[in-house]
Amino acid sequence: MNQTSNFLKSFEDYNPDFAIIIGSGLGSILTRIKIEEKVPYKTIPDFPQSTVKGHAGEMIFGKLGGHKVLVFNGRVHYYEGYSMKEVTMNVRIANEFKVKGLIISNASGAVNPALNPGDIMMIKDHVNFIFADNPLRGEKGNERFVNMTEAYDTEYRRVFRKVAEKRNIDVREGVYCSVMGSNYETIAELNLMHRLGIDAVGMSTVPEVIVARFYGIKVLGLSCITDNVFSEGEVSHEKVIKIAEKSGVVISQLAEDFLEEIK
Repeated sequence: MNQTSNFLKSFEDYNPDFAIIIGSGLGSILTRIKIEEKVPYKTIPDFPQSTVKGHAGEMIFGKLGGHKVLVFNGRVHYYEGYSMKEVTMNVRIANEFKVKGLIISNASGAVNPALNPGDIMMIKDHVNFIFADNPLRGEKGNERFVNMTEAYDTEYRRVFRKVAEKRNIDVREGVYCSVMGSNYETIAELNLMHRLGIDAVGMSTVPEVIVARFYGIKVLGLSCITDNVFSEGEVSHEKVIKIAEKSGVVISQLAEDFLEEIK
């Protein structure tokens, strides 16, 4: 991180207090941000490059909802061949700016049959099925034993629910599961997850949240439900992006409302 840290020093004056990680197809939030500067990932030393459609590669400084924000427009995934350190580089950079909060979004598939494409699910907890590695592997000291009993901040969830109710928008709440990918899940796997109390599944987010909590950054997690194989029978990446782009407009409005409300 030494080269990266030195590079980031030239952006210290932006002094963001919130970071936002944009998931697949959810880039519409950029239309609401007063953008001050864009920094392509390719110009940031040691920053990994996304190979997935729907993930632009840029770090953005701007203002939203009365807050200075640092936005990561696109992320990389473990299934792309990157290490957990690389997958969580965005959160490590956010910590360099000492942000206090993180809004993290993703596109995910329904595990709970009651969830439908287009639903917005606020994440209340998660299950980590990426057992092959952990982003804190190799960290020193007792800080690496991170308490994850409140990974997703209770107050943030309360405020987000409040702003959603003001707009009469139905927001679900559930447990998100992260898997390695890149294949989608079998029906047997989805049925097993449902029995374990999981509501939605995706291929991101959990490693980033682990690192955020390691640094003491509070987290609001949002999933856009893009498919339900129980009712649709088949899922494709193109369909995921299409649904996410549509729902992203609503998520963007609520994210702005949340920032206007939060202290």
